[in-house]
Amino acid sequence: MGVGWAVFRNYRGHAKEILGDVTDYPRFFLMPPSAMIDADGDGLNIVTLLDPSDQIDHEVEMVFKIGEDMTPEQMCVGIDTTNRTRQTLAKKKGWPWLEGKGFRGSGVLGTWTDWDERPVEIGLSVNGETKQLASTELMVHSVESLMDHLLQWYDLEPGDLVWTGTPKGVGPMNPGDKIEAWMKNLDGKKTSVLSAICK
Repeated sequence: MGVGWAVFRNYRGHAKEILGDVTDYPRFFLMPPSAMIDADGDGLNIVTLLDPSDQIDHEVEMVFKIGEDMTPEQMCVGIDTTNRTRQTLAKKKGWPWLEGKGFRGSGVLGTWTDWDERPVEIGLSVNGETKQLASTELMVHSVESLMDHLLQWYDLEPGDLVWTGTPKGVGPMNPGDKIEAWMKNLDGKKTSVLSAICK
C-alpha cells in the first residue's frame, strides 16, 4: 500500500464544528502505509483505538487510489480515526500530528470500486445511529484541485491514497462500538461498505 495524502478541513461544516477555518488551497498531512488497513471482500475491518483512555473520533471520508497514469483509479469509503486528545495537545504545543493522525490502524478502509468522477454520498453510523452523512459535492477543494496541488508539489506513486476530508458530525468511539460506513453513487447503489468493531 502506498502513502496516504490526507487533506484537512475540506468540508465547511466540519471546519466549523472543530472551530477551524477552510484554507485557500488544499493542505495535507501524511499517513504512513502502516497506518492503513484494507477491509476483506465483505468490508469487514477493525477500528483500532490503540489507547481507549484518549478520545478517538470517527471521520468518514471518500478515499481514492492513484493509478499508473497519476489519475484516480479506484475509490472506497474510509474512516480517518483521529486521536483528538493527542492531536489537540500537538496543536497547542506546535508539535507534529503523527500521534493523532498516523498511529497504527488509524486509516480504516472499506471495499474498493472503480473510480467514478460523479459526486457520491458518504455516511457513517455508530451502533446503528447515523452520525455523518453528506455528498462529496460539499467538498471545498474538488478532486481535480487536490490532484493539481499534489502533482505540483510532491512526487506521487501509483498506489498512493488520497483522503478527501470529512463532513460534519465527527464524534468519539469506544471499545465494543459497531461502526458501519458506506458510499453510494448517484443511482443510490452502495459501491463501498465497511463494517467494524472498535477494539
